[in-house]
Amino acid sequence: MPSRWAVNLAGPSDAPVPLAAPHAVVSRWLDDPPGGQGDGAAASRRSGHGDQARKWAAGPMCAPVFGLEVRLLDDALASRLRSATRAGTPVRLGTAWFEVAEPPRLLAQSSWQELRQWPGTRAWQLRCLTPACFRRGNRTSPWPAPESVARGLADRWRLLHPGTAPAVPAAGSVWVSDLDGRSQVQTLTRNNRRPGGGRPSGEEVISGFTGRIRYACDQGTDEHAAAFNALLAFAAYAGVGSHTTYGFGIIQPEPTWQPPTWQPRSQCKLACASSAAGLARPSG
Repeated sequence: MPSRWAVNLAGPSDAPVPLAAPHAVVSRWLDDPPGGQGDGAAASRRSGHGDQARKWAAGPMCAPVFGLEVRLLDDALASRLRSATRAGTPVRLGTAWFEVAEPPRLLAQSSWQELRQWPGTRAWQLRCLTPACFRRGNRTSPWPAPESVARGLADRWRLLHPGTAPAVPAAGSVWVSDLDGRSQVQTLTRNNRRPGGGRPSGEEVISGFTGRIRYACDQGTDEHAAAFNALLAFAAYAGVGSHTTYGFGIIQPEPTWQPPTWQPRSQCKLACASSAAGLARPSG
């Protein structure tokens, strides 16, 4: 069951926090320890650091109240999070020290089946709060094409919970109808600098999209629209694109107008019945 948690930290409000620092902290909280000896035999392979589909995502530090949002994609990790973030626990972020101010707070959760529920929606607007980048091979792009968004989310869902994973909507069934954003460049440094200075060995320059984007499926089938709706519901927990454990690709759904072809299912049945009655009504 995917869930979102808030971990509030107390510490210096003006301390610079490196982009990769929250990732290192949450990895220590949630990932299996070296050697695979977890908090019990059944959980010893719960969250591998090198897993193809990571079972959590994290947000960057937020000010003025320093807080870190942790998104769990496996509800068995909730016990690890609570155990690792007891009030008073010290947390190092970069060169600064913080401490957990209070126990983690559950913000939202949904079952995999709930993510698949479709109210008939055929248009979606998202706000990318942090840069969203999309990887294909050794290339990354800031362009949130619906095919890239859907493919990445469907692949991750399939690895995490294959029994409920939706199919990727057919190419062209969902399109970008509006856009208000820009690309934002971030430098992600995973390792320390090399001896003697120079470029860090784990440095990567990433361009990601931030802002609003609206998708529409006004001519696709119900199956295409339902699948895309489920994938975006999943994205509210998992994030979109790559590097989501570093805080990239955090989205916020926003309300938007629906295409003229859209009607809630109950209204659609009434409209169809009224239309059929009108056709059956004799003229004159």
